Amino acid sequence: MATLKDAVKNAIAYAQDALGEARTREIRLDEVEFDNVKGADSWLITLSMIDPEFPNSLAAAIEGISGHRRREYKVFTVRKDTGEVVAMKIRELQNQ
Repeated sequence: MATLKDAVKNAIAYAQDALGEARTREIRLDEVEFDNVKGADSWLITLSMIDPEFPNSLAAAIEGISGHRRREYKVFTVRKDTGEVVAMKIRELQNQ
């Protein structure tokens, strides 16, 4: 059985392996949910990281200075019974 801590560690490791170092800078945990996904109890782990595609402009620099750099969000489905990451999806924010 995967604990929440195991699920988060596995989601971070999966993100770093799948997306690479440039896309997983300043990775952080944003949300955790527990749900039954396709008949399996699963953790839904939302991670965010700095968006490397964010334009290098004055506006981006100002946002960076104020601490509001653009982040991209991903939801990782981690099976509770095995700790295996079985899905990674883009998490769209409503007011972005």
